[in-house]
Amino acid sequence: MLLEQLSINHCRIIDSAELMLSPGVNLISGDNGSGKSSILEAVAILSRGRSFRSPRIVDVIQHKQDHLLIRAKTTDDDNAFSIGIQKSRTSTRIRVNQQDINTQAALSRYLPVTIIDPNSIELVTGSPSLRRAYIDWIAFYLFPEFHKVWQNYQRVLKQRNLCLRVPSYLSALPVWTDELIKAQIRIQDYRERSLLVLKPQLERLCERLLGDHSISIKLTTGFAQAMDLSAESQKAFYLEKRDNEIKSARTLSGAHRADLQIMFNQSLAQQSASRGQLKLIAISMLLAQSRSIDTNNQGKGIIAIDDLAAELDGENKHKLLATLRSLNQQLLLTTTQSDLIPLEADDRMFHVKQGKVFLKNSSV
Repeated sequence: MLLEQLSINHCRIIDSAELMLSPGVNLISGDNGSGKSSILEAVAILSRGRSFRSPRIVDVIQHKQDHLLIRAKTTDDDNAFSIGIQKSRTSTRIRVNQQDINTQAALSRYLPVTIIDPNSIELVTGSPSLRRAYIDWIAFYLFPEFHKVWQNYQRVLKQRNLCLRVPSYLSALPVWTDELIKAQIRIQDYRERSLLVLKPQLERLCERLLGDHSISIKLTTGFAQAMDLSAESQKAFYLEKRDNEIKSARTLSGAHRADLQIMFNQSLAQQSASRGQLKLIAISMLLAQSRSIDTNNQGKGIIAIDDLAAELDGENKHKLLATLRSLNQQLLLTTTQSDLIPLEADDRMFHVKQGKVFLKNSSV
């Protein structure tokens, strides 16, 4: 998938901007506070329905405006798409090819964007929910049916928790336990299949960025003890833990508690890697994520990196830039250093100043 044209209205400091993008490197330079990160923020909102910088859309909508509007033209092989999202403080409108659609998931399929920013280290050091979302993103793009399976799991989990929380619903607990078991067997299968695709990509990228250090990833099941995930084993487990779960008023184990265990030189990365190494591990994981959905080596995923030079020393910065060049993917890179990466003939450089976007010496 390629992002060919991007139109931004009322996104933070950017009142209006239109960018015609290169299929290769798009370098977006500007001083801190100029609005360059808002371009990537707009791309994230179009792809995911939310900003990577703030959980509140009100923080992103330009001051004194009642909504933001992000539109784009994308291409996939011989197909062209016109997509857009309008967000106010209370509502969202999504369109694909001049037709209204009802869900963000339907829009996301047209723009698979991996975001890397200075907070990406939290993928390794932060909550397991971040790592579940990471592997589920791969499953979402690899397996069209995964999203419905995931939605069903969330629905079933909510109903089972209701049974645990409300005594009058407790009689329905066995029914929802059976449904939960069936749903999470499928979730686990999709995650394992996604991990199989991810691992070789991650190994190659870690070799380039981390040299001789070894990296491995293991998917945990969300159960505190080692056990097989057969329906019979899960049913016995939940029966044994029934009283504890009623006391806690929630489901304590299952796919919603799964995690990715990240090992660095045979030890947990969170405990053994330096901060610089943790950043490179996170970057390697995110680049591998984007590569994993490319089943025909056509560079399907789009990579957006905010503040490319942040906290990487010269050698690691050089390794990262060389690796990015080798990926054959569309890149959107923000930086305060306009000479950060040598540009080739098809690349484009944009400069952002006080919310205005310029292509080289021309206003966009």
